[in-house]
Amino acid sequence: MKSAAPPYAALLTVLFVFASAGGPAEAQLFKRMKAKRAAAKQEQQRQERKLAPGEYEWNPERAPAGPILVVVSIDDQLAYVYRNGVQIARSTVSTGSPGRDTPTGVFTILEKKKEHESNIYKGAQMPNMQRLTWSGIAMHAGQLPGYPASAGCVRLPYEFSEKLFGITDKGGTVVVTQRQARPSASSRPASILLASQVDPGSRPNEALVGKTIWVPERSPSGPVNFLISGRDQTIYVYRNGILIGQSPIGLRDPHRPIPAGVFLMLEGTDAGAAPVVPGRPARPWAALSLEKEWGPRVVEDFRRRLYIPPEFATRLYDLAKPGSILVTTSGSSTEQTRSATDFTIMRPEGR
Repeated sequence: MKSAAPPYAALLTVLFVFASAGGPAEAQLFKRMKAKRAAAKQEQQRQERKLAPGEYEWNPERAPAGPILVVVSIDDQLAYVYRNGVQIARSTVSTGSPGRDTPTGVFTILEKKKEHESNIYKGAQMPNMQRLTWSGIAMHAGQLPGYPASAGCVRLPYEFSEKLFGITDKGGTVVVTQRQARPSASSRPASILLASQVDPGSRPNEALVGKTIWVPERSPSGPVNFLISGRDQTIYVYRNGILIGQSPIGLRDPHRPIPAGVFLMLEGTDAGAAPVVPGRPARPWAALSLEKEWGPRVVEDFRRRLYIPPEFATRLYDLAKPGSILVTTSGSSTEQTRSATDFTIMRPEGR
């Protein structure tokens, strides 16, 4: 993430000190700072350069390893690819045409096929297909006229689709948002698929909200993801799409909604101790807003407000691995207590 620019007055003070010091060491440091600012400005301009339909940028050397996050912005008609929290690529796309909109939300890659023919539109070829829903939404190579023109899928330039296909895995995370990315926001609440096949019996139960459950034997292996519901004040744990545990959480200032977003665990560790598991090293997370723009301290504030019982928090810490997803919502996770009909925390889908 980019750090905030220093206040204008402070920047003037820094420039004055270096300009008046006059020594060779200070002059060299000033030159390095100036060159660094120029390079940062150039990089920002490069990222903001408008891409022509079918054009893309691919720079995997920026982050050679780590979990992949793909963000598709409908307003931008662009896809952004992040590896271990660093943007390594962006590409023009074509999303769903009016009336056949591409759904916004958080999805996992359910299936990958180099050569695929549409199950809905017979004869329609979908090279480098990466399925996002069993109901027909996928990323694949296709025509890019410069505007939304698909039947709901995300069309990609052919070469870009090949490169993306080569670095993603089944179960990888794709976020489709309405508005511009970095950070991004969705025009409506997200439909969240936490695994390639979410067990229909794993929907949170209203009668069990606020209770502690731990049954890891329900799903002994597979990717682990987490869901925090501010309305339920509960954290849910899924492994391979099956609910294996949940626990009540505490929220300071419970009247304030929690930020709705997606957190992707990165490789490595951060300085200091983990906020909810004292004595363990902190882990880095990439954060993406889903409902509205986040200020610079939103995530820090949420961490300060969140309390997870220590024993349960330790279990989560041991389960989480680079690539694990934490989804947060201020709404309820249960169908019984959900008030808005378009609000779906989890949508189990079969073939």
